Amino acid sequence: MKSYFPKQCFLTLRLLIISSLSILTFFSCCEEEIDNNSTLNKDNYYVNYIIKAPVPYGRFSNWTASTPDGTYSNSGFLTSSWGQTFGPVKKGFNCSVQIGFYQGGIPNIEIHVSKNDEPFALKANETGASASYVINF
Repeated sequence: MKSYFPKQCFLTLRLLIISSLSILTFFSCCEEEIDNNSTLNKDNYYVNYIIKAPVPYGRFSNWTASTPDGTYSNSGFLTSSWGQTFGPVKKGFNCSVQIGFYQGGIPNIEIHVSKNDEPFALKANETGASASYVINF
């Protein structure tokens, strides 16, 4: 009479070793590495431009701002302030504003950037006809 016990034991032992190695391989990836790779690709940034002319008589017109869809432009309309948010954009985006005409004082340009759902942070504050900032955080 032949015994099948050694074959069954060997088969069960082999299956147990393969299962253990599979589980160890699966859990060997650090959770932090997985989280870092997924967040690097999913970061979205939003850009808020603010232009203010000095009070009481400052005005500006003919300005452009970089957006994810190209360039936003406004011409022929004199105003004392303007602000608008654009996005989402990716890391490395060049935020820039150009003012073509101003009178009654030099305008102030602010560029604020928000990453994902975080609050906006001031990244550029220039008094003049242009300002720029490259998103790098």
